[in-house]
Amino acid sequence: MAINRERDARQQREALAYFRSHAPEWSEKASGTSYETVNVIKQRNEFVLHVIDGRSVTDTALDVGCGSGDLVLEIANRGIKGIGVDYAPEMIAIAKERAGGLGQSLVEFHSANIFELELDQEFYDCVSANGFIEYISWEQLNQFALLAHRILKPGGSLVLGSRNRLFNIFSLNDFTKLEADAGTLQALLRESIAISGDDDDELATVDPAPLAVGDIYHRNTGIDVSTRLQYTPVQLMRFLEGMGFQTVQISPIHIHGLAPRLASHSAEAHTRISNLLHADALANRHLIPQSSSFMIHATKAQ
Repeated sequence: MAINRERDARQQREALAYFRSHAPEWSEKASGTSYETVNVIKQRNEFVLHVIDGRSVTDTALDVGCGSGDLVLEIANRGIKGIGVDYAPEMIAIAKERAGGLGQSLVEFHSANIFELELDQEFYDCVSANGFIEYISWEQLNQFALLAHRILKPGGSLVLGSRNRLFNIFSLNDFTKLEADAGTLQALLRESIAISGDDDDELATVDPAPLAVGDIYHRNTGIDVSTRLQYTPVQLMRFLEGMGFQTVQISPIHIHGLAPRLASHSAEAHTRISNLLHADALANRHLIPQSSSFMIHATKAQ
């Protein structure tokens, strides 16, 4: 992927400005329990907790881009040391207030740039980053994967949330047009078929679409950041393999039972269908092509 430093710098400025100004709203979204909304933050957090609960031992967990700290607090409530890092001081202020009397033996929050924070080597059992990699450049994603590999213990878990590029096929909007103009729809469709099937060998051999389609500026996504990157599951799987990780599981987030345009006209129906489908989808990769996001769990070699 070609480096566009002007675009990357703007992406970082816009992301920081958005989350600094929307910290209370974001905290309210993360804590929401209503069945009348699709709580993407909660769905992502549930997957991280599913990974932690499935591990034989987890003593320490780091959440990067922790926002108002919901996931870190849930980790701490399991008796696990949870450390949260976020670039927006307003988010960390809310997180610290919500931590109450848990104390530093179980929870820590840091307002910092993750790339500038001093972190102990091979100290963490789990590193998670939900809604983070879409706001960093490809160059920074490489840097983050190297960092995660350095600080994770052997056998440690890396859990990432990503916007789902495969969904561009099914969204039938400007993103679909962009992929069509780039000639990448066929590759995306082949990957979608492989993920929707049960043949792991087919998934292992499918060729993903090229990593980028020019300089994509994502407008009208509900977040005032002009560049929000997307990946496909196989793109991230192959990338992580090259960084010394082995993929364990991929899982859908925010499943769309209705096409987005129809969902916008029938918001209540979309929400109810989406939540119903998600209830049984935690370990089901087959619904990823119809999901606007996905999670990936990979482990560092022993």
